[in-house]
Amino acid sequence: MSPATFRRSLLVCCDLRRYGAADDQLQRELQELLVRCLDRAGAAAGLDRSTWHRQAKGDEEWAVLPPESPEHVVVDTYVRGLNAELTSANRYRVPEARARMRLAIHHGAVVEGANGFPGQDSVLVSRLLNSKPAHVALEEFPDADLVVVLSEIVYSSLVLAGHTTLRPTDFRRVEVVEKTFHGHGWMWIPNGDVHALDLADGPVARQTPAVNQNAVASGGSTVIQAGRDASVPTFQRADMIQNFDGNDQRGSHFGPSFGKGGEADPTR
Repeated sequence: MSPATFRRSLLVCCDLRRYGAADDQLQRELQELLVRCLDRAGAAAGLDRSTWHRQAKGDEEWAVLPPESPEHVVVDTYVRGLNAELTSANRYRVPEARARMRLAIHHGAVVEGANGFPGQDSVLVSRLLNSKPAHVALEEFPDADLVVVLSEIVYSSLVLAGHTTLRPTDFRRVEVVEKTFHGHGWMWIPNGDVHALDLADGPVARQTPAVNQNAVASGGSTVIQAGRDASVPTFQRADMIQNFDGNDQRGSHFGPSFGKGGEADPTR
């Protein structure tokens, strides 16, 4: 087996709400609407989406961006443009036919495998995308077309550091408990107040004043974490950028795979 090529890139994943409840004709229309909104948002932000490594799966898109992609443009201009495209597309659609989306963004290690992208960072972005707070947000804010969840590293190094026009106070720190993964992300609802969201059934926390903590990890990389509960392990592997205690998904890959029943499993 030849050595895997290692790089660090943005991982950008999205998923439409209640796609499975639609009939065949509506599903086809929603797929076209999804791709059109993503492409138009990319073009408006000056991004060439043809260079993205995209895994299409009906109502989902899993994308690994080129390492040289401008991260602040993706997190800021592209996301704002995507929300505008969804709002425009949904303006005259009945509620059941609207394209409403969860979006997760992470920056981490990318290694190409035989059938996807294996690695803990691929697991992380999947957990953020499918987290309960993101699902609840679309339920509690029916007028919202987009819910965004950023990983800790993306939030702290771009939003909190002031490299975007996004305001840190518009984000809410939410805990993500999915299968064996226990971590957190930073959630933003462009057309809603994320701090008004009722997440009483799950472990969440409103945004607190963040404190940047930097530490040089083994291998020479820098680990950045923020928040009152931030911690940096003394010997953190260079290819890890968050804590993954209890995560046994070492064999997973970026993007879904299909099980015995033909049902896609986005966690693998």
